[in-house]
Amino acid sequence: MEQKIKEAEQWYDKNKTLYERFSEEIEGIIIKVLKAQKIPYQSVSHRVKEKESYLNKCRNEKYNNPIEEIMDISGIRIIAYTNQDVSDICNILQDEFLIDKGNSGNKADMLATDKVGYLSVHYVLQLSKKRLELAEYKEYENLKCEVQVRTLLQHAWAEIEHDRNYKFTGVLPNGIKRRFYLVAGALELMDYEFDKLSKDIDEYAKKTEKALSKGDFNLSINSKSLEQYMLKRFEGATNIKPLRNGVIISEEVVEEVIRFGYKIIQDIENDLREHENVFKEQKVTYIGVLRDLMIIKDCDRYFKVAYNGNWQGTYKSSVSFWKKNGVKDIENYLADYGISINN
Repeated sequence: MEQKIKEAEQWYDKNKTLYERFSEEIEGIIIKVLKAQKIPYQSVSHRVKEKESYLNKCRNEKYNNPIEEIMDISGIRIIAYTNQDVSDICNILQDEFLIDKGNSGNKADMLATDKVGYLSVHYVLQLSKKRLELAEYKEYENLKCEVQVRTLLQHAWAEIEHDRNYKFTGVLPNGIKRRFYLVAGALELMDYEFDKLSKDIDEYAKKTEKALSKGDFNLSINSKSLEQYMLKRFEGATNIKPLRNGVIISEEVVEEVIRFGYKIIQDIENDLREHENVFKEQKVTYIGVLRDLMIIKDCDRYFKVAYNGNWQGTYKSSVSFWKKNGVKDIENYLADYGISINN
């Protein structure tokens, strides 16, 4: 036994930096592919198993040759938002890497039907043959990495469970154990519900897009319908853009629009048609179009019932634009509401 541990320790010391590079490469590949495929994720992180943890695992009698049999020296954790995202990420891993199917699987499939708990999908994988043909990956041939894929809620459960086991290794009273697993079951149900909500939102977005493409503007106003409407309405307009952070429609402006009195998308469409030529040259954001429209339509109503202090500054060019379109006393309103005018 001691000779086995000594050999494993020497091997670890010799190969640790190689596994550190390998882990970083795997993480980088995964992030690059997820971004390219537009798969949402909360985080991707890597680690190399600590020496003491590795040697403790080597002491387990089930390992005759720990150097060959222990496959989680390199570890990657991917935290996704929904079960569907987990499924999409797993498909990508299977496409991009060589999977050791005998040592990979979904932990949820291993639970009895009356149990709840740790539900990560685990893969043991290697770089694909195609990647290993590239010079920069040659040194990683035959190296294996364990990848865990879980939702944010599954991650919360795993961290809580780990913390509990770390602080208390004995048998918990039945009442506490029952509450503990009730919480775990609730988290699992929430995961399924979030997944369904995500799919329902996507389906609603598709229906909204279909209605707008047919010219049906009889849609209630919310962030999704308003965003899709604005994108469709000003499709091809080079002077109207999102905010710098990519936001097209904010929750604040949705609330402003509703407080102003717009009930359905058709109401906004009617007013935009009335002021069709106003926004042809004005360089503005999608949010700016809506605020400009409301100010031009009824400045007094906008500031009294819709504004709600949501913005504190504007530009001289905007003031000139509002005046040009009939809002002669705009400067008085800006002064009354403490809105600064910048160059």
